Amino acid sequence: MTYIWDYYNIPDILTNIERYKMNAEKQTQVKSPTMQLIDVCQKQNELIFATRKRLFKLEHNFRLLIAGISITLITTGLMGLVVVNG
Repeated sequence: MTYIWDYYNIPDILTNIERYKMNAEKQTQVKSPTMQLIDVCQKQNELIFATRKRLFKLEHNFRLLIAGISITLITTGLMGLVVVNG
């Protein structure tokens, strides 16, 4: 009978985890070009989504403005017809 820890060799996995942690600590001290590129891409994505959000809100407000102006013009025109025709 074999156990899962025999198959995966748990001590080797633990040493790999420790190595990964040490590498992560080194990378936080000096960022590799790849990590710098990832940071730049994340900042650009945040900027893009913030811009899209602002444009969506602006477009929504513009549509409300156009609808309000249209309703005002139609109401004014109908009131003028009522006054002229009695």
